[in-house]
Amino acid sequence: MAAEIGAGFACTNEPPHRFALGECVRLDNGVLVTLLRLDHPYPPRQLFITGREMKMGYDEVYKACYVCVDQGKKENAIGLPKAEIEARLPPVPA
Repeated sequence: MAAEIGAGFACTNEPPHRFALGECVRLDNGVLVTLLRLDHPYPPRQLFITGREMKMGYDEVYKACYVCVDQGKKENAIGLPKAEIEARLPPVPA
């Protein structure tokens, strides 16, 4: 669905909106991820990914492209790689 573009990711819109992962924070029931738009100035947006989504057997978590939603377009998906999200998270306290 979504294509990886250099250091970021793109939605399925034509032309695609390009994003990069920012800060990732572990919460009790999921992960809060900040997405930064790369191709145009746009405020960063935080997305919540549930613990269940992170445990699913897929390599990516798919979320709606917030730029498409803000513009009133049909929702397009952004594929966020779980491995990269996990790598950015602080270690779980023992």
